[in-house]
Amino acid sequence: MDNMTVEEEWLSQILGKETKKAYARTLTLFKDFMKIESTDELINLRRTERNFETRIVQFYQWLQKEKEVSANTARNYVIGIQSLFSYIGLPLKLNHRLPRMHMKIESWKPSLEDLQKLFRYGDLSVKAWMSLTRDVPARMSDLLRITTEQIKEGEFLLLSRKENVVGKCYISEDTKTLFGQLKDAKIILPRTQRGIDKMMENICKVSGLQKRINQHLFRKIWISTAINLGLNETIIKILSFKSVPQEMLTYFLDRTDLKDSWKRVIEAIPLECKSNGRVSDMQKELEELRMVMKILARYVQGGGSETMHEDMKILQKFLEEE
Repeated sequence: MDNMTVEEEWLSQILGKETKKAYARTLTLFKDFMKIESTDELINLRRTERNFETRIVQFYQWLQKEKEVSANTARNYVIGIQSLFSYIGLPLKLNHRLPRMHMKIESWKPSLEDLQKLFRYGDLSVKAWMSLTRDVPARMSDLLRITTEQIKEGEFLLLSRKENVVGKCYISEDTKTLFGQLKDAKIILPRTQRGIDKMMENICKVSGLQKRINQHLFRKIWISTAINLGLNETIIKILSFKSVPQEMLTYFLDRTDLKDSWKRVIEAIPLECKSNGRVSDMQKELEELRMVMKILARYVQGGGSETMHEDMKILQKFLEEE
């Protein structure tokens, strides 16, 4: 790469043939919008202009007006620009400035509050599993092969069987603690996809969610969050078990920013709701009381037998907190 320009180096590390073409076209469009001919001039402007992100918002709007593309397509173009500036170490700060990509999962998009609600009402098994899937955006079959020894170690490589690629896994301290509690309580997580699906289906019903959050959805939430944060594309692929060239894998695996990037995503998906001053303690207690009343009403109507085990755990937790 000694004789390559920054633009050529950036494009060379993009693996997908169609993605590379799309990103190259994106850069051409952005330079046209900015009335700039060279990529170097564009990079210098990024370094010197304080409110450069405003230019990205204007580009997003320009694409829809002048090129007559949809909002989702325009957002896709912006991802290419994010990739370039992340590659050179000048990531764009676009949080809340542009709409997220539309992610249609059975016409339902769970919010962070939905995840936190599941986690809050879930038993120890649910909490441990959700924490692990938040840390490791792998497929269900790969997650089920992770051992307690690997979780305790906190950092390891995992071979994805479906794609036959190696990815890097990091485990948070929260997940280590939860799995330690599982071990102390002699609780064993379900070891099949059907068992995990049933566990998550039960807690979704108990929490009052309309749809079940499955593993594929967890994985998409993680990857979408990483993209919105402007993470390097290769890093996202290594952390989410997508194929990268061996030379890139070898180069990135020992880089300190691999774990730093992972940590940024984890911090953006907190499973425990932290106090932010918007929801009072009284509102939280009313929500919990409404949940208990729903459970009791179900039993009065004779429809609680299927979720009795989960319901009893939630009631016990509520009484202990009181």
